[in-house]
Amino acid sequence: MEALAAQPFLACPPVALPDLHLKPRLEAPSSLATATREYLVLGLTSPSPGCGMALAVTPLGEADLSTERLDRLFAHLGAALDPDRQAPAIGEEALDAVLLRGAAAWAERMGRGEELLKAIEGGGAAFTPEEVAAHGPAILATVPAAFRPVARREFGLVGRGNHFLEVQVVEAVLDPATATAWGLAVGQVVVLFHADSGHLGAIVGRLFAHRRKNSRRGRLIEWWIKLPYHLRGLRSPGDLWSRARYFLPRRWLPIPVNSEEGRRCRWALGAATNYAFANRLAVLAALEQALRAVWGEQAGPLRLLYDAPHNGIARERIGGQELWVHRHNAVRVTPPSRLPLDSPYRTTGHPVLLPGTHRTASFLCAGGEGAAHTLHSTGHGAGETALALGRPLEAPDRRTRLYRYRQGPVAESPHLSDEGVEAVVQTLNRWEVCRPVVRLRPIATLKG
Repeated sequence: MEALAAQPFLACPPVALPDLHLKPRLEAPSSLATATREYLVLGLTSPSPGCGMALAVTPLGEADLSTERLDRLFAHLGAALDPDRQAPAIGEEALDAVLLRGAAAWAERMGRGEELLKAIEGGGAAFTPEEVAAHGPAILATVPAAFRPVARREFGLVGRGNHFLEVQVVEAVLDPATATAWGLAVGQVVVLFHADSGHLGAIVGRLFAHRRKNSRRGRLIEWWIKLPYHLRGLRSPGDLWSRARYFLPRRWLPIPVNSEEGRRCRWALGAATNYAFANRLAVLAALEQALRAVWGEQAGPLRLLYDAPHNGIARERIGGQELWVHRHNAVRVTPPSRLPLDSPYRTTGHPVLLPGTHRTASFLCAGGEGAAHTLHSTGHGAGETALALGRPLEAPDRRTRLYRYRQGPVAESPHLSDEGVEAVVQTLNRWEVCRPVVRLRPIATLKG
């Protein structure tokens, strides 16, 4: 953190958020927010642009969740979200629409309108309609053509690693007025899921930086994509040197945002972010179909409460300045007074998803005015602190049913105490970054 704070490209000191920790081979700590005035620095965020979480509210209650029904639900989900599928999920034109328009492109496919987009940060779009109209073909050209088939095949997936889909129950209401405004009550079933831009985003996140996190095979694929990508369109020896930097080990490489390279970088990141927004809507649609397959009309239409990315770079007005805010496993928290007048969350603050682990509670919070002091940011969860401070519980009924793709239920994980998650929530509440609204208990989790 000292080395980072000394970097001249930063507009202000970095913000270390609760649950701060350093993941292996990443250039910056997790749960970190930084800002620049005129540079993009990919090493200050994860090589997974647009990765984020969404929370869907169901009309089901805890009494509806029998083991037999959960097994059927996750059998449907395991098949629909199988990361090993080979057939493309969308066509070329649909992929173009997703890359350019983000969530709106897929909301139209779902027959959903403006209200759905209001539940997604920034309306689920990285580009304005004017930018798409003026530069659409150029934006699409920044996405490596060799990865388009991969993007078509992986669309609508949760993915592997630490990504998950979890059925939860509202265990306690901590802010009754806000919970009522959001349509939440004790015993209600919700679904939290964590999904990103897949391998398309993984390669885009490495195009304009040498990222230390990679396998030997992954590095070979990266160079196979990056070499022709950056050799194309060279006009001078200066261009060659500028692009050679993306292959050289350097923790934080600042790219002038208004340069040609800056535009290419921003457009590529934006296209991958749009893919991630639309991807989570496709997961939402698959979840809705799976719920109806098990509970029929009782499952009703799913309501998306909120969707927010926790990795990316965005232009935002903070403290009277226009800054490029870099978030690494951190979510945007817009103070309620700065939300658009037509936002459904202007009176309550917008939802902030704060998961623990599949063995602890998670919290749903509401953004507060204190976020003005944290670069409008908070951490994307409390998992590390939850594991560090949580104690095994002697409670046989407190277990999470764990599912794997194509394997069905594989285990039941005993719960831990919630000291770690609560410590993170209490800190954020004390500084008025966000306040807890409901506590969520995990019931069943699908992980890859």
